Amino acid sequence: MIFRSPVHYANGLIRPSGAGLTAPRELAQQLAFSRREFLRSAAGLTLGGALLHSSPLARAAMPPSRRKVVVITFGGGARDQETFAPEGQENIPHLVRELIPQSTFFTQVVNRGILGHYVATASLATGVYETINNFASLPPESPTVFEYFRKDFKRPASDAWVVAPSNGFNRIGESSHRSFGPGTGARVILPKYLLSAATSGSADYGHLLRDSYETPLYAPELGGKTFELEEMEKILELSVDEFKSHAHTLSSPDELSVYVVRQLLRRVAPSLLWVTMHDIDIAHAGAYSPLH
Repeated sequence: MIFRSPVHYANGLIRPSGAGLTAPRELAQQLAFSRREFLRSAAGLTLGGALLHSSPLARAAMPPSRRKVVVITFGGGARDQETFAPEGQENIPHLVRELIPQSTFFTQVVNRGILGHYVATASLATGVYETINNFASLPPESPTVFEYFRKDFKRPASDAWVVAPSNGFNRIGESSHRSFGPGTGARVILPKYLLSAATSGSADYGHLLRDSYETPLYAPELGGKTFELEEMEKILELSVDEFKSHAHTLSSPDELSVYVVRQLLRRVAPSLLWVTMHDIDIAHAGAYSPLH
């Protein structure tokens, strides 16, 4: 699954074959669920066996021993005119030609929440418009998908993980809802925090440690339980020296996140993995090249 933070409208695609542009209305009929169809499929989750083979959402909710789910989110800097609008589709060829034909694609998305990276991503994780302070170390107020997953399937903490782009995301794994709370959600890994701890913030790694492209002087507060270097060595079987050495070959923080994700998949193989990408936000600094 790939989600884009609800910051802008999104419509229009290239045909899967790459043969020209498709009008948004025609495209919606070809590739997108209507909201009614989506809700009908979602209802199948609660009706059980009879619908498990007919509903794509129900199939995605099969017991974790049989299915694994990776959710990828991105936003901030990904403006409609540079992505899903006809004039921007050349910048997202893999999304358009490979992933969207296999996905549920919503052609009209309207945001009524707060346009901040953390709070918008938290809204995706809860399904509710979160109104928490985007720049405070606060958990989401509504239950997260991680908490529902672990409670409904009685899964251990090792089966739900988040790999997040900055310190401000450290509380996204579990909510402050009274029915859930500490220890009931996902473990969160902050690759840039780990690298900073491993290198003491060395200038040699400065291009990988920048926490915010939009407000570069702001350092988000770090709160909650933090995944530390000792756990990286024990759980991911990745030494500090190996981590530093590989990071030195990388050009972007998202590459660092992907490296950590691969280690997590190899060593832990969780049933639910949520990855938030960040580099596209460099558009706020005036760099619009798709290479970023």
